[in-house]
Amino acid sequence: MSQVSLFGLQIQNVKLTEASSCIIYDAKLDVRHKIYFINAHCINTAAKNVQYQSVLHEKGVLLFADGIGMRLASKVADCQFIDNVNGTDLFPVLCQDAAKTGVTLALLGARPGIAQRCADNMRKQFPDLNIVFIHDGYFNAESESEIIKHINDSNAHILFVAMGVPMQEFWIDRNAEKLNVPIILGVGALFDFYSGAVPRAPIQIRKLGLEWLFRLILEPRRLFVRYVLGNPVFIMRMLWRRLRGQKFLQEAPLINDGKEKL
Repeated sequence: MSQVSLFGLQIQNVKLTEASSCIIYDAKLDVRHKIYFINAHCINTAAKNVQYQSVLHEKGVLLFADGIGMRLASKVADCQFIDNVNGTDLFPVLCQDAAKTGVTLALLGARPGIAQRCADNMRKQFPDLNIVFIHDGYFNAESESEIIKHINDSNAHILFVAMGVPMQEFWIDRNAEKLNVPIILGVGALFDFYSGAVPRAPIQIRKLGLEWLFRLILEPRRLFVRYVLGNPVFIMRMLWRRLRGQKFLQEAPLINDGKEKL
């Protein structure tokens, strides 16, 4: 897989189907990766949170670009992404490939019942899909070790963690060494979409890069800060860095000495 450097992060530059094939291949060979999807909100979060940015640079981490903001940034940096490899679009491709190859999945996160409904829907779509562990994201620190034990006992090849940014990345980073799962992905609201709890934007809206607007209309209170305030901040951050030079947009870290550079 080739890479694109943006905001000081090394992001994989592949087609959606190629990303799935590589993940399935590494899962079967027990090659360990932590996988995160980077969008405009993630860049804004990393610019203010030293711990989160550090997690994105950890050894064994694979990053994929998610959404219109990252696509725009790659164009401005003259290093355009091949595809929009977001977790929501990647999930059914991974499920299809996992069903064909016997790779087993585990789902952790979201509200009670959501992960189960997501699993039921994907099993209907792919009858050979083997989901060996399902648990919601509402558990306390005392039960975490028991949940990790159950995940390990399930012999899952791929674990999807849906807790939102940056909580899911912190959870994965903290527990990756305790887990016997080769591939661990942070997937945000993915279970909500595939459980049917939250509708996805129509395909034409997604192709236009306006899925964020569709989500904002559905959940204005929850997403107002992320999109109405966050998107302009991301654009200003991108343009300011581009004015410093193409290499600065590509390679300079978002945080230096703990101070935001915008």
